Amino acid sequence: MLKIGYMDGTQSKVLTRLAAAGAETVPVGNGWDGHGPYIGHINKGDGFGALVGWFHKFLPLKNSTVTPADLLKPARVNNIPVFVIADKKDHAAAKNALGDVGANVKLVDPDDVADELLKLT
Repeated sequence: MLKIGYMDGTQSKVLTRLAAAGAETVPVGNGWDGHGPYIGHINKGDGFGALVGWFHKFLPLKNSTVTPADLLKPARVNNIPVFVIADKKDHAAAKNALGDVGANVKLVDPDDVADELLKLT
């Protein structure tokens, strides 16, 4: 069974569709929103098959010493795919703002999120 960690704000419609397909959905947090376990501390033992969240959830505060790459390092190290939600027209700007976060990170349009995640099941 696929276990998907989702950031606060991920659409209920997407999460419901994933659950209907047999996936487990578990909240994860960015350290500021208190939504769930901190994404920067996940490990292979947590069993995540993917992570998903809106672009802004992966951007630390301006005065923070944490970078998007820091937040997503455990996912990169553990080869966990990350789906960053942003409108297609914003993908270039989002990619630039995220920087080099790893090949496991994919920008997806909100309309395509469920379909992309369901490809993993």
